[in-house]
Amino acid sequence: MNDWKWPPRYTTMYYLSLVLLVASLPLSKFTMSLCQFSTLFFWLWHCVDTGFLKKYPSKSLFIPIRLFRFLGEVLREVFIALIKKFIGFFGNKPAMAIASLLLLHVIGLIYTTDFNYALKDLRTKLPIFIMPLFIATGPRISTRVFYWILAGFVAAVVGGSIYRLILYLNLPIADNRALDAHTSHIRYSLNAVYAIFCMLFFVHSKAIIGLWSKIFLIIASLWIAGFILFMNYTTGMALLLIISMLMFFFFIFRIKSIFWKISLLLAGFVAILLPAVWVINISINFSHKPSIDFSSLEKYSPRGNSYYHDTVNFKTKNGEWLGLYICDKELRQTWALRSSQPLDSLDPKGQTRRFTLIKYLASKGLRKDADGVARLTTPDIRNIEAGINSSSYSKWKGLQTQFEEFLISYQRYVQQNDPNSSSMMQRFEYWRTSLIIIRQNLVFGVGTGDVPDAFKKQYLVMNSVLSHQNRLRSHNQYLSITVAFGILGFIWFLFVMFYPGFKKQMFNNYFYIIFWIIFMVSMLTEDTIESQEGVTFYVLFTALLLLGREKPEEQEKLFG
Repeated sequence: MNDWKWPPRYTTMYYLSLVLLVASLPLSKFTMSLCQFSTLFFWLWHCVDTGFLKKYPSKSLFIPIRLFRFLGEVLREVFIALIKKFIGFFGNKPAMAIASLLLLHVIGLIYTTDFNYALKDLRTKLPIFIMPLFIATGPRISTRVFYWILAGFVAAVVGGSIYRLILYLNLPIADNRALDAHTSHIRYSLNAVYAIFCMLFFVHSKAIIGLWSKIFLIIASLWIAGFILFMNYTTGMALLLIISMLMFFFFIFRIKSIFWKISLLLAGFVAILLPAVWVINISINFSHKPSIDFSSLEKYSPRGNSYYHDTVNFKTKNGEWLGLYICDKELRQTWALRSSQPLDSLDPKGQTRRFTLIKYLASKGLRKDADGVARLTTPDIRNIEAGINSSSYSKWKGLQTQFEEFLISYQRYVQQNDPNSSSMMQRFEYWRTSLIIIRQNLVFGVGTGDVPDAFKKQYLVMNSVLSHQNRLRSHNQYLSITVAFGILGFIWFLFVMFYPGFKKQMFNNYFYIIFWIIFMVSMLTEDTIESQEGVTFYVLFTALLLLGREKPEEQEKLFG
């Protein structure tokens, strides 16, 4: 098969399609689909014997009989090439192992009841079969081409960060989930973290790029890392921290000097200890509730209406209680004069506007009465209408603010059994529901198409306090697979995750192990392969790294 000749321009176009496909991962689902079709077209011509073209001068194709013969020979040669490709594909054990994940979903059709969702799910998962097929049986990818593919990927991630930042800065409120950037912010985070470590490889390696290129990559890496922090991409921050720690300790153990090894180990442990102390300190300050002498608090507003002091729904912030001196009657009357938005309606962030108003007044040191609302400026009113609950609002929240928001939501979950205020608390509810469904369908699961219905029914049985828009699936790919296919399917899934890398001896390869860790960790809090972006991210890089390359470079090895 490899001895056949075909027009070299098709190989170039095939490589270009792969570059554009990889570049589409952080940018656009539409171009992602488009590039898969273009890759299919140029892949079809791979290994086609085009010698028959000499028999058909272009002028002869205007004769109908000659045109039909020409098309017949084209179809015949393409078909022969396809047969040889499939024979090679079925003999490629790692490729078949990856593709078998789609087979698992097909088997799940046997005992499913919702075929509409099952077929939709199979369409989403189709790249699990087609990308290993294309890349394992397409033109071999040299190291030079592979590095160019990575260059296109990195450029797309950097460009995507600029585009997302422009959109974000034009939002009325800081909510990265409100961005319509054509791809999920969580999937973008996976791409961004991988791009950072791809760039760091070229910075560290020798004789691949020049000094100025390395400086540019360092700046680009810092930009992407800063962007992840600024945008509060929690998944990206966690992955960046985990992989950085692993790589830090890995390189420490490669140092031969005992002195430097011990020194850097101590520095590493201190670097871990300091954030832990910081977290504990914030937690202690957060849980500390200053005592209140209710007898000393004023009972009436200047207008003679009664105050009440709410220490249940409103906690402390910076050592001050937020819910003191509330006069609902005056709040409602005065707010109606300042805004057309009902006080009991939800703001754009899903919060009751009354709560937003009270917290905003507290942040300005104002009482929650007519005088307090009257002292608000017009920009203050617009902020409250947009869902901003602090006068010191900034689109850069800061780590302390983010952690305090997590503590507030956790406290609300524990005390009021309400997970709706935080995506992390919602995940706890998703995981608990998943485990109940798994216990009821332990061996085979519920089937490919019945996962949404299983969750819907279980939420009703549990009388879950999750709001209807928050009643979602597992948000943990391992649990999602087990819900759908049971313990047997979970074992199969783990086999697919581990076997191809071991078979190709690629757990020693820098690019593969970084990608693999990112993907495996992401599945702890996300249904990574349940979306087009996630499944394409997984299968495209897995196929490129394991099936498409001629031979990885020696300098990519982590050991040896």
